[in-house]
Amino acid sequence: MPARIAHISDTHLGTRPGRGVKHNVWGVELRTRLLENDFYERFAEVFDIIANLDPPVDLVVHSGDLYNSPWEGNPQQPPIMAQETTISTLQNFIESTGIPVLILEGNHGIYRSLRVSLLDSLKLAIPDLEIATQQDLRHALSEQAPLVHSFEKLDVFCFPFMERNVLESAGILVDFTDWITTFQRPDSKKPSVAVAHGMDLDGSLYSDMFSMGYDYIALGHDHHQHKHAKNVWYAGSPERWRFDEIRHEKGFLVVDIEDNGDVTINQHPLEYKRPVYNEQMSIEDDDSIESVIGHIEDWFETNGIKADWDPKTAARVRLVFDRTSLHVSSLDLGLELENLRMKALSQNSGYNLVQFVWTIKQTTTKHEEASYPEIESEYLIENPEEDFRAYLETLDIDEKYDESILTRIAVQALLMAVDPSEERLTFDKITEDTE
Repeated sequence: MPARIAHISDTHLGTRPGRGVKHNVWGVELRTRLLENDFYERFAEVFDIIANLDPPVDLVVHSGDLYNSPWEGNPQQPPIMAQETTISTLQNFIESTGIPVLILEGNHGIYRSLRVSLLDSLKLAIPDLEIATQQDLRHALSEQAPLVHSFEKLDVFCFPFMERNVLESAGILVDFTDWITTFQRPDSKKPSVAVAHGMDLDGSLYSDMFSMGYDYIALGHDHHQHKHAKNVWYAGSPERWRFDEIRHEKGFLVVDIEDNGDVTINQHPLEYKRPVYNEQMSIEDDDSIESVIGHIEDWFETNGIKADWDPKTAARVRLVFDRTSLHVSSLDLGLELENLRMKALSQNSGYNLVQFVWTIKQTTTKHEEASYPEIESEYLIENPEEDFRAYLETLDIDEKYDESILTRIAVQALLMAVDPSEERLTFDKITEDTE
């Protein structure tokens, strides 16, 4: 019999962009920040669209990373708002449509050191929800049993995220691949679908599943919606998780499996009100700090960012500077960009901007041999400001701390480590350029 599924993935609910974000702007007053709320709205929007598809789907498959945390960079559980949004959206969808939903566990939203799953607690709140967790996979392996969910019109074989190095260190990689080929083989006349969370890039996608004769394989982990092989697709993420994802078409997939085995994949793109820019900017040899800042201001003007504040259309901007001139050092430019950001993200600034970040790519410069070359080479190779900001992104920083001040302290401390002749580090020195 024919079957129809909706394939979504990598919703990353609970994502809280924090670097360079305008303070005290809310998506839902005192409940969720503006950019965090974008992920919740997109999740609800996708299920609203699926609920109104004609003909309706027989199943919704989510191929992993329902929540953004916990993960390596943030061990905390998802925000309460993320969990409430998930429960209310899925309950309303299942009750109003009668369409089942299956969610696979990915590498985000998973407690790596505990044998518990957030999806288990989600199923307690929504008994009709179908889930497949890493613990389910461990149990299937130990019991030598398939990990399959059977529905009226199709069977779904599940491959929750499993790191290759975990299997290798436990000495069971061969056993795992044998389990796939022995127990995850379709054995009914119904259409068969596999759902997996993995990529070739990190070795978490196991190629044995491609030889099992599934009619369709629904993949998650890669945020770029694209065809991986015949009848094998990544649904991608429905919201822009990183700045470099703006080149990807975002949305979900609808897959039709016919009686004769033919498969049709239809892409359903989403539209966005909030613009996101990942802009490359060149710094010419004759540029000065003042001219570079002037170019940025002109770019803001050209792209309509110098405008009245609108929380629905306030832009997210990342600028990438591909090199520095003899007259513009990375440190000086970083400090001036900090000043511009403080101005642009202040209340009533005249900028319709909710996030402003940047990357300054280093250039090779001639320098005298250092007394401690291992220290100086480390400093010259890495951009201390960019690296420290990247480190801050992995932390849950209390809003009372100004990330720009923390970055200044770190950069100045590194400078003093390389050149002990630098004057003593004081609060006045750190804050003098912000006043």
